[in-house]
Amino acid sequence: MPAPFVWYDNMTNKPQETTVFLQSMFGWQPKDIGSMTFLTEQGGDMPFAATCNEMDGITGWVPYFEVDDLEAATGRARESGASIIAENVKGPAGDASFIRDPGGSPMALWKRGEGA
Repeated sequence: MPAPFVWYDNMTNKPQETTVFLQSMFGWQPKDIGSMTFLTEQGGDMPFAATCNEMDGITGWVPYFEVDDLEAATGRARESGASIIAENVKGPAGDASFIRDPGGSPMALWKRGEGA
């Protein structure tokens, strides 16, 4: 897998304000889907990121890394020194485990859903 970055969430305690800011700064088009707001580049047809509420103290940009086997990847992360924030969280396009690397940076390990 040459480029496993597949998605970005901006987790914040002010998701509406953050969405307005990103739209104003970069022209990204928002689409509110309830639990989060998808962001699409102007003229684009697919979202690449979202704004949403913070999770367990995680704020800021959280990159998603696509994995073939979520359970195995979460286990490898744990064995490699990551702390697990949440495992097997169901999302609109697949499931994710949220972790912090040994340096404290948050990220998500993501497995594409059947219909995605």
